[in-house]
Formats: sequence, structure tokens, C-alpha cells
Amino acid sequence: MKSIFKIVARSLACVSILLPLTPQAQTYPTRPITIVVPYGPGSGNDMIAREVAQQLTQIMKTTVLVENKAGATGNIATDYVAQAKPDGYTIFLTSTSSIINQVTNPSVKTDLSKDFESIAFAASLPYVVAVPPGLAARTLSDVVKLAKASPGKLNYNGPTGSVSDYLGTKLKASNNLDMVMIPYKSTSDAQVDVLAGRIQVWFTPAASAVGLAKGDKIRVIAVTGDKRLAALPDVPTVKEAGIPGMFTEVSFFFVAPAGTPKAIVEKLSQSIDIALQSKDVENKFANMSVQVKKGTPSEVNGHIKAEMTKWSEIARGVSK
Repeated sequence: MKSIFKIVARSLACVSILLPLTPQAQTYPTRPITIVVPYGPGSGNDMIAREVAQQLTQIMKTTVLVENKAGATGNIATDYVAQAKPDGYTIFLTSTSSIINQVTNPSVKTDLSKDFESIAFAASLPYVVAVPPGLAARTLSDVVKLAKASPGKLNYNGPTGSVSDYLGTKLKASNNLDMVMIPYKSTSDAQVDVLAGRIQVWFTPAASAVGLAKGDKIRVIAVTGDKRLAALPDVPTVKEAGIPGMFTEVSFFFVAPAGTPKAIVEKLSQSIDIALQSKDVENKFANMSVQVKKGTPSEVNGHIKAEMTKWSEIARGVSK
């Protein structure tokens, strides 16, 4: 008899929890939604967020704002959204960079896999392999030949545990090369030395390289994504260049504070999916060398967990 009462009590408790959510989800949104980005105006996150926000304003019939909370390698924005009210009015556009920061920075307080509800993907950004025009290399194979001919003489950019370091490590491991990683704070910090010829191999987001390549300031020799860039159609992918292990890309995805009602998460996910179908978004993303990427909340959640495992292994130096 006691067990029956327990079952009834639990059922009533569930009903009491679920009942308030239904009208809330049905009427949502009733006021502006804010997309928080972890970097300043003009950053990749910022530009992607603003394009999606413009579409969502029309789709969701409410104003969708973008708020920049830069600083502490993205941690200020991450902590801010994690602590926000879980009502669907504050969401976060973050990326693979935040995952890498979390697994390589022991001071990070917020856990991307536990403190947020996954909503949807937004975009993916491949990296490219670039060299100074003065380097006698027009392909990845040429870089491999140069590195073998002069062990320890070719430099590439870091820092340790970054996407750039990962790509350099993969290139070396695939061909048993002796190359030197220079630990710059970011890919953009390395740009000056690339242009001056002091860095021979530059691993950088495609968006940072396209303009320089078109101006003949650098030579892009490979793309790390699964397809060629529309802006540089003659540049092969790393798979086409014969080193498929160098495939990687930065994914951008939306999350909300943990505890955000599932119905609201689903409504946001569906709305973002519609926004990403816009030709205007696709064209503007292409101009930024960014590609539209779609996915369900569960797919985003699986991606975050898989990437955290991957980059944790890389940070520990056990990646193969």
C-alpha cells in the first residue's frame, strides 16, 4: 500500500512541475532574447550571432539582441550565462575554443557539459595551412619535403593544447618530422611573424587568412575542413592533400543555462534551424569563410562531450 502512495505522490509531484511549463512554453517569448558572446565586436562569434539574431527577430516575433562580454579567455561570458535565470531569455553562442579553454585551464569554474542545456549548432569554421610567399612550398607535400631536408628549421605557431598545436602535431606525426612549435598566445599574434617570414607554417582560422591570401601576403596550401572553401576553391582539403588525420574545424553552438525548460530549448532549436536555412545567412557566412552547421540539442550535447574528451587527451599528450 505504501508503494502505491509513493507512486501517486511522485506522479502528482511531476504534474505540479510540468503544468506551469506548458503555458510558459506556449507563450514564449514575451520579451527580448539576448545572445551573449564571449568575445568583442567583429569576432567570429559576434558576427555569427548577429546574423542569426537578425533572422530570429523575425521568426520568433521578438527582439533578439547580441551582448558582448569579452575577457578572461571567454570565461566572463561563460560564467555569466551559466548563472543567468534559466528561462530562455539569455542564451550563449560559444565554440570549440571554450571547450579547449576548459580542459587546459584548471581555474575554469563552469562546466560546458553540466552547467548548460544544448540548443543547436550555428556554424563551423575550418582552419587553413598557410606559408609565407617566400617559402618554396605550394603544397603540404612540399612542406613535408622541406621539413625532412632541414630538421628543426621549420617553425609553426602554438600555443600548447591549441587547435594550431594539434594540427602541427598531426603533421609531424604523420610524416615523422622535426618541426618547432612557437607558443604564440593566439593565431593572430603569429600573423606578423608569418608576414615577415619568421614563421614558416601558419595554422589559422580560414577567416583570418582569406583576405591575406587574396592580397598575395600569404599562400594558403590546405584547408582542414571536409570541403574546399568557396573563397579559395583551388586550395585542396588536407584529405585531398594526403593527410586526412589533420582534419579539424571549430564548431559554434548555442547553449542555455542548465534547467531551461525542455519545451523552450526545443522552440529555440527549431527557430535557429529555420534561421540557418536562410540564403542570406548562408551567403554572409560564406563571405566570412564560415559554413552553416545544423544539429539537434542531443547532437550538440554529444559533440560537446566528445570534443571535451578529445581535447583532454590532447592536453595530456596522449592523442594519437
